[in-house]
Amino acid sequence: MPRRWIAHLDMDAFYASVELLRYPELRGRPVVVGGRRVHQPEVLPDGTRRFALLRDYAGRGVITTSTYEARALGVHSAMGLMKAAALAPDAVLLPADFEQYTKYSRLFKAAVAEVAPVIENRGIDEIYIDLSDVPGAWDATADDPHAGIVAVAQRIKRKVKDATGLACSIGVTPNKLLSKIASELGKPDGLTVITHADLKERIWPQPAKRINGIGPKAAQKLETLGVRSIGDLAAMDPLRLVDEFGANYGAWLHEAAHG
Repeated sequence: MPRRWIAHLDMDAFYASVELLRYPELRGRPVVVGGRRVHQPEVLPDGTRRFALLRDYAGRGVITTSTYEARALGVHSAMGLMKAAALAPDAVLLPADFEQYTKYSRLFKAAVAEVAPVIENRGIDEIYIDLSDVPGAWDATADDPHAGIVAVAQRIKRKVKDATGLACSIGVTPNKLLSKIASELGKPDGLTVITHADLKERIWPQPAKRINGIGPKAAQKLETLGVRSIGDLAAMDPLRLVDEFGANYGAWLHEAAHG
């Protein structure tokens, strides 16, 4: 196998974080993005702003994203706003502004490209980056064999912060599959470097559904087979996986669990 460093960069609570740049007084409060234009903040005569609250919402809308304070209350993206209101009635509700999100998406991707130009776009708030040929990526010190790649990833994080004012989380591993998992492990504002040598300790304890490609139906079926963690999946007989999921997907599940 060629030596590779592949990064997955995921902006932290992207839409909500962009809104907090505009409304800094909301920092530290549970905030949900997904309202309609009528939920635009109202500027009061004294210059302060009055924000809509989830408790006053009525309708069939869903959450686009939420701050980590809202997530701590059980509120998350794709949840119905009425259900979210029952869990976090005092959370602030803001309308989505995709023009702003697109602007900041372009800014953070341009900032990354200044350090590492080989990028795979995966959406408005996440990208994969090939860091294998970035100068310094393979440097090591006596104390840290991964000092070089950590320094490169930290430089990317600083570039993104300077360009946007926003934080991101980065996972760096030998491939995209592992990097997608790794970027979630240090959120928010995280940096996680994992090699195949770390698989058993760092990856196998994670839930099987953390693997990008295991959807809700497959995760539910794995659960009925007693497979809850990636380690459980790695320990399964590959022939059993083929019997249960078919030749292609069964073989892929076995390979994915082994990184």
